[in-house]
Amino acid sequence: MTSPPTTNKPSIKLSQKHLDVNDPNLKIVLEDIQGNILKSHGRSHSRHIFLQFNGHSHENRMWLNQFASQLTSAYEQHQTSLDFKNSGTEHLFTGLLLSHSGYQALEIDSNQIPDDKAFRAGMKDITFQYDTGPNGVHERTINPLNDTPKNWQIPFNQKIDALLILAYGGDKTDDEVCNNYLDNEIAKIESSINNVATILSVEKGYILRNKNNDVIEHFGFVDGLSNPVFFKSDFDSWQNKEGIKSFDPTAPFDLVAVNDPGGIDEDLSFGTYFVYRKMQQNIKGFNKQAQQLASLISEKTDDKIDSEYAGALAFGRYKDGTPLTANSKKDTFNNFDYQEDMEGLKCPFHSHIRKTNPRGDTNRINNTPIQKERSHRIVRRGISYGSKNLNPDSEWTDAGLLFLSCQSDIEQQFLVMQCGWSDNPNFPIKDTGHDPITGEQNTKLSNNIKEWQHQVNGKTITLDFRYKNLVKVLGGEYFFAPSISFLKNLINNQPKKPNLL
Repeated sequence: MTSPPTTNKPSIKLSQKHLDVNDPNLKIVLEDIQGNILKSHGRSHSRHIFLQFNGHSHENRMWLNQFASQLTSAYEQHQTSLDFKNSGTEHLFTGLLLSHSGYQALEIDSNQIPDDKAFRAGMKDITFQYDTGPNGVHERTINPLNDTPKNWQIPFNQKIDALLILAYGGDKTDDEVCNNYLDNEIAKIESSINNVATILSVEKGYILRNKNNDVIEHFGFVDGLSNPVFFKSDFDSWQNKEGIKSFDPTAPFDLVAVNDPGGIDEDLSFGTYFVYRKMQQNIKGFNKQAQQLASLISEKTDDKIDSEYAGALAFGRYKDGTPLTANSKKDTFNNFDYQEDMEGLKCPFHSHIRKTNPRGDTNRINNTPIQKERSHRIVRRGISYGSKNLNPDSEWTDAGLLFLSCQSDIEQQFLVMQCGWSDNPNFPIKDTGHDPITGEQNTKLSNNIKEWQHQVNGKTITLDFRYKNLVKVLGGEYFFAPSISFLKNLINNQPKKPNLL
């Protein structure tokens, strides 16, 4: 007697790299994980809609259950991208994130709530202790992020339960068309939530571009160059452009993905933790300080140094994306490390990209395993907001970045990068100082970290200049992007409906 045929269950390894979107074995996974996680949604305009639930848990669940049908999965995101490339047809991207209080408003069983301790504490918790450094808890002056929540803007100083992300438009789509389309979509959401939820705020984001059509941020630097890569097709494209001799951008699935405890299948349902921060940028202040540093270097070297080069010392790259360690402009954007700049004479140790992506510095300096360093990477999904004027007359205009990052462990990724690296004056070496872009902005430097050495045209000089007061954090929160199956199953997994009589 022959045995009945067995059904092979699709599977994915958390350590898997080079994901193939056309692999039928992965389709069920990619249809259940939300888009904008493994790859950016790629739209030119976005709306970040912050919600606070008002209804009873069963009402909140019913609304989310209905809204789940509108969400864009990773697989659908790929298909709509192909459609756009082939026909120019634009598609709305829709995502949904929940905070810990959002899960509580749904009365989800504790064992079905993601268990990351930072997520459960929330960003407003200024007392919770995190292990963000090799020697234990990193010393800080205010809280894990050096923020002051009492000064945050609405809605971040309120209880935020959910964040809806809508995005629409290609790189050539008219701004007015995108804005009208997204406004209409928000109106539909407003009419659907009734008494279930209140819209606390809507943050408007857009892709800012330079004259070469490159995506930039408000200080004028090309953005998003070194994000981790998950799909084989993206890796092949990267490798064909520059190669990977000095830096491999690939990342395993579990750099962002964690099993969703409330998903339909513990082996196939995944989500990720999102960190959200609204960051205002002092554009005029940055330009002014770059000119000051350029004058200082010119005096010390007898060479004419321009403000573009001085600004590059803050970021570690020129505005077009070329790293300071490159032999020439356009030599490379990502296939580089700091092996030939061990003393930090070309790219300062405190520069933004060296602080937040050390590219082997921790291994070369402290013998930290390279895979350990790479495990702290985050996946950035931010977008600009506010004025498009890159030369404002005043400081602190309404302009900056709606920072979003994905990670599987908030403490060991975002908080290590922010607290253990960017805010740590002794990373990667003693007396390095803070990251001038995302580090603590107004710290008084002790005498032994004021000076740093830099080499210009073979001449080594000592500088005591530090960029400061360039970025303000206006608020933020920690979220989880649940699997689509979790949201679609809410109506079948809800607590007993109350007696309303």
